[in-house]
Amino acid sequence: MKNLLTTQQLREKYDPDSILKAIEQSYNQNLEKLRSSLNHPDSPLQKYNRDIQISLLDANQKRSDKLIDEVASTLKDTIYFMTLSKKERTSVTQRMRSYYSELVKNQFLRINYIMEDPEIGSPKHGSDPTPKHKGMRQVFEILKMVKKDLEFEYEYQQSLSRSGYLTGLQISMGKFFITLKSLGMNQKDQITLVQRLFDDFEVDWDEGDRENIKLSLQLPALENYKLMQQNIQKITSSLFSKSLNDNLVSNLVEQAVILKKRLRRF
Repeated sequence: MKNLLTTQQLREKYDPDSILKAIEQSYNQNLEKLRSSLNHPDSPLQKYNRDIQISLLDANQKRSDKLIDEVASTLKDTIYFMTLSKKERTSVTQRMRSYYSELVKNQFLRINYIMEDPEIGSPKHGSDPTPKHKGMRQVFEILKMVKKDLEFEYEYQQSLSRSGYLTGLQISMGKFFITLKSLGMNQKDQITLVQRLFDDFEVDWDEGDRENIKLSLQLPALENYKLMQQNIQKITSSLFSKSLNDNLVSNLVEQAVILKKRLRRF
C-alpha cells in the first residue's frame, strides 16, 4: 500500500489539470475562428441549415447560428489538438492515458486491499458470536460494485493500442461526425468540412487527402464513439445489487458513466 500513490499524488505527478485548462482556453480563444470556418459561404453546413423560403430569413439565420454553435461544441477537445504539433499531440495523449491508467489501477488495488479483510469494523472475538455489521456490509457491497467498474476500465486502458499523433483527433471527433450524420450530411460533404477546418487551422498533418481523412479519422472516430455508447448502455445491467436501494444504485451508475467519459477522453 505504501507504494500506491493517492489520486492527489498522481495529479501532482502528471499534472492533468494543466491540459484540461489548456483545452478550455484553446476553445474559448478559437471559438470565433471555428464558427467562422463552419459558417463559411462554401461550407457544406450551409446546405443543411437554411430553408429556401425568403419570408423565414430571420428564423433561418437563428437556426443557422444555433446549428453552428451545436457543431462547434462537439469540437472542444478537437480544436485543442488541431492547434498542436504532431509531437505535442502524441505527448498529451500519452501523458493523460498514463495518468488515468495508473489512477484506475491504484484505486482498484486500494479497494481490493480493503476487501481482503472482511472483519473490518466487526472483528471476531473468540467463540463469542459477532453481530452482523449492517453498515460495513453495505460499504462492502458498494466497494464491490466500484471495484468491478474500475477493473473493467483498467482492462480497457491496457487494451488500447499505442497512441500517436492522430489518436487525440480520432478520440475527440466521434460526436462531431455523429452530429453531421444526424443532419443527413453525406460522406463527401463531411470530408470537405474536415478539410476546410484543417486548412483554416493549419493542422500539422501530411495526410490531408480525402481518403485518408475517412480511413485515418472518420472511421476510427465513429468506432470509438460506438464502443463508448455500448459500454455506457451496459453499465446499468453490470452494476446491479439486490441489497442496495435504487437511489444509491442509480448514483453508482451515474458515477460510472462520468468515470468512463473522463477516462476515455484521450
